[in-house]
Amino acid sequence: MSRVDLLMKLTVEKDQRTNTGEVEQHSVKHATGVISENLRRMFLMNLVYAGIFALPFIFCVFVWPMLAKSYYFGNGNYNFVGHIGIGYPGVVNTMAEGYAVLFAHYFKLYIPVLSASIVPMIFGFSGLFHCLRGYMWGENVRPVKSFFRGIKKLWKPFLVIAVVFGLFMCGVLYGAMWHVSLMVTTGATGGSWTLFVFLILFTLIAVVILEILLPMFACYRFAMKDALKNSSILALIVWPTALFTAAFTIGVFALSLLNTAFAFILGVLFLLIGFVFLGSIWMSSAQKTFGNFIRPLYENGKGGIAAKGQSRRGVNPYKEQKAKKKAQENTAVGQAAKRMQEANGVAEQPKQQKKQTQQTKRISYKRKK
Repeated sequence: MSRVDLLMKLTVEKDQRTNTGEVEQHSVKHATGVISENLRRMFLMNLVYAGIFALPFIFCVFVWPMLAKSYYFGNGNYNFVGHIGIGYPGVVNTMAEGYAVLFAHYFKLYIPVLSASIVPMIFGFSGLFHCLRGYMWGENVRPVKSFFRGIKKLWKPFLVIAVVFGLFMCGVLYGAMWHVSLMVTTGATGGSWTLFVFLILFTLIAVVILEILLPMFACYRFAMKDALKNSSILALIVWPTALFTAAFTIGVFALSLLNTAFAFILGVLFLLIGFVFLGSIWMSSAQKTFGNFIRPLYENGKGGIAAKGQSRRGVNPYKEQKAKKKAQENTAVGQAAKRMQEANGVAEQPKQQKKQTQQTKRISYKRKK
């Protein structure tokens, strides 16, 4: 299926911006510039979000593994000195026994709690992305007031996505942890490696769709099925950029596995500014995609309106708009918009003909004798 055919399947509508000016968007460059201009407000917003919604997730990812390893391989009941000297009761002798107890702890307690902590974290994105969309569009945003206003407006779709993604990650974590436990203890098999590779691919695909879907809920008022459809189509169109962003996001959290000290520092950074930084990259990248595909299709296709030229000194807005339209005709977006206009014209033609026949109907009046 070609890119034009994919674009024809998009559901388009006007976005929720109140700033009518053009916004220059270059993903990471634009996001870092917005953060540097509003650094104090970003700190406050990140603290509000992390302190209310993301604190359990930060503890589970950056603190809990460190405490568990310290307990099972440190001064706890599993210090691997049994039958050395006098020994002590309840002490484990082999590393295999210690890892078996550690992974049993992960399976029974850690993975369910970590999966549950994902739900409030994604639910809180409703307020975070509502604020970030305004910052990226150059609107006036109040960090605390706008944050809770976004939760009030967007809590339904974000709650559904949070629960579904939490259940999905629970299955992924169980499968990945089972493979890691085999690697450490008895040795991984071909089946466990195959499962592990597929779990990584599924997680990447889910995060790619999520990084477009969540900003779309904040920027538009699509129904759930339309938002999922649009996110999947746009992910197929801009997959290199979306895949790189998803890999970068997952890699940042995977850095917590390196050592305990680095994981602690990374957790502090996320508590201060980390979620706003990643959210800004997601939002800016998604808005750039919306501006390249959804907005032109709405303005030139199904929307039935032409984009208004921005008046700048020394530039004729009509000529500029005409040149921009001519340059866009050969692109996939221009071809899709042309098809939409033709489809709308064919659909409206019978109504116009019917109306014309009614207007041209002749009525003769004869004078009575």
